[in-house]
Amino acid sequence: MDRRDFLKTTGGLATLAAGCASTAAAIPAAAAGAGLSQRSLTVAMPWTPNHAGLADDAHRLALRIQTALGNGIAIEMRPDTKSRADITIAPVCADTALHPAFAYFGGLPGSQALSPSELEGWLITAGGQELWDDLAAPHGFKPLLAGHTGSNPTLWSKSPLSAPEDLSGLKIVARGLDRDVLRALGAIPVLGEEQALEAALNDSEVGAVIWGSPVHASAAGIPARFPFGLAGALGQSGGALAVKVDLAVWENFTPAEQAAIQAALSADFRAALADADTTRPAVEHAIAARDGASIKIPNTTFAAAVSRIAAAVVAHTAAQDPIAARIDRSYSAFLRAVHPNSINVS
Repeated sequence: MDRRDFLKTTGGLATLAAGCASTAAAIPAAAAGAGLSQRSLTVAMPWTPNHAGLADDAHRLALRIQTALGNGIAIEMRPDTKSRADITIAPVCADTALHPAFAYFGGLPGSQALSPSELEGWLITAGGQELWDDLAAPHGFKPLLAGHTGSNPTLWSKSPLSAPEDLSGLKIVARGLDRDVLRALGAIPVLGEEQALEAALNDSEVGAVIWGSPVHASAAGIPARFPFGLAGALGQSGGALAVKVDLAVWENFTPAEQAAIQAALSADFRAALADADTTRPAVEHAIAARDGASIKIPNTTFAAAVSRIAAAVVAHTAAQDPIAARIDRSYSAFLRAVHPNSINVS
């Protein structure tokens, strides 16, 4: 089911659905009117235009960028991240293929996680953005926080999961460091690439999947196929979405243009979080009514096993090289500062 169609069925969410529909149509219209004097930017995303949920988010972000830069910019959207683009919109966890330390900026598993708003705070006030810039520069892009799936991502499964042992031998679609945690728990992680999601969901051997927010998961038809949800199964952090600007393109923007883009994406990030918080109860209710799916929280035994393994996975990531160690020191110091009384923060 298309995300817009799903939202229209949830009563009070119809306004949000209308906003998504108008966003998706706005980019081609603006580009079509571009004159010869305009600058053109290619914006890549790993989703096709009809890939519900996340493609809507990418189109909205592209519109934000175009509005921030003014009428002198024409945007061309491409459902392709393999070829060069001026700007790429994608989950941060995809960059762990470049370096595992990108996971700090995309969302860590277990009790190592910062909440979405805390992640933004680390980036803005405690040097996190500079570290992210340093990590990304050798790969040729300027990273900017642009969205988030919200806290407590749901692990959707075909059968109930109540103990860590239930994961043993289970094929699970997952990304980032979640894959390492699941592997240590005895599961068999299946890479959750955007374009390959449908094939993975149709694989009869796949028993579970972690995918975006409840809205994103429902738009992909996941609760109907995997009706047993475990919210926050691998930790409280969801996944961050990034806008990655080619370094040469970023440096060619004026300081005013750079500031306008940063302000627009920061506003969109906060709007996405507010949206996730306000719509989640209604979305989960609609999922239960439509798909018969139920969402529970993990018991203390399950959560403790995940947190123990997640801590080891993060420690291994921090030991990769000097830049990973620097990122870990900064991140851990901020985590201790915002959670001084937590026994889970080392």
